Amino acid sequence: MAHAKLSKPGKNKGKAEKADKPAKGKPLKPAEVEKLAKKAAKQARKQAEKSKDRPLRPEQAKALVEKVAARYVEAEVAVLIPEPVAGPIGPLLRLEPGAAVDLDAFDPRATPGVASRAQVEAQLPELSDRLSSLQERLYAAAVGAGSARRVLLVLQGMDTSGKGGTVRHVVGLLDPNGIRIKAFKAPTEQERAHDFLWRVRSETPEAGQIGIFDRSHYEDVLVAKVRKLALPMHIGRRYGAINKFEQSLAAEGCVVVKCFLHISPEEQRERLLARLEDPDKRWKYNPTDVDDRLLWPQFQEAYKVAIERCGTEAAPWHLIPADRKWYRNYAVLRLLIEALEGIDPQYPPGDYDLAAERARVLAS
Repeated sequence: MAHAKLSKPGKNKGKAEKADKPAKGKPLKPAEVEKLAKKAAKQARKQAEKSKDRPLRPEQAKALVEKVAARYVEAEVAVLIPEPVAGPIGPLLRLEPGAAVDLDAFDPRATPGVASRAQVEAQLPELSDRLSSLQERLYAAAVGAGSARRVLLVLQGMDTSGKGGTVRHVVGLLDPNGIRIKAFKAPTEQERAHDFLWRVRSETPEAGQIGIFDRSHYEDVLVAKVRKLALPMHIGRRYGAINKFEQSLAAEGCVVVKCFLHISPEEQRERLLARLEDPDKRWKYNPTDVDDRLLWPQFQEAYKVAIERCGTEAAPWHLIPADRKWYRNYAVLRLLIEALEGIDPQYPPGDYDLAAERARVLAS
């Protein structure tokens, strides 16, 4: 199923922003309920003060405030416990291999498959436990039964799209013994002396591991193309080399989950300014970020071509609306869980006599 096309950035921005605010009939977080209660209490006090009847005693005023507040919140809050997100999220975000891609047709503020942020936050504990269980089973199947299955999560996107933030969010839910993370920077002199995939091959996950690439081999058809660091004919050959590389990974038992974090130029500007204005974030700022920002159309075209030419059944692309950080993190988390569920790793039974070993332990 193809990723559903959404309205262009800016057209429904007002509506999207309102979706984050408490609204009648929408799931609310505890903090939002508390805010409504305080508002109701304030209104009740005003009502009591304006009353033409005789003044109320303190206990009577308190009872009135609580009564009005309870009625107000009850009227405003139709659903306190959000309904679970139904169905897999992968089909909603997947870009069909071979199809033309128009990045402008996808809204970076969209939240496919999710009605509200509260709906997501209510499920995070369960999703965290699910991911932890699946990772342990993946690792156990490799160590105890020789399974070759593994997962590679590839994160690509413009500066400030949240590659590092997504890594921190996902890694925080994983056992470090079973993950491998690589943030690819500009190639070193030694790396430039080899084929562009040389440095990538050595960083792929081993059996039982979850590998995460913060940037990846796609930099060699993105930055290299826009900055003219390689001849067009060489860039053209790299698309095919990437497809063969990813297909070989799939053939070896690796599930490749590729995510393009789709951010708007407006949101990028706000995040860059936030880095400059916050002393604790200035270390994240790099003047080259603005240099790349000035080449926004060229980078978007480079991404379009890379997605179209390197989207395969073995390793399809997923477009993640990334203006809302909470949705970006949630979407990648769900995709990772769904990839592991597709593998369905199982705990190995153990290659020993269970009864005999139990007896030995009891006798020791």
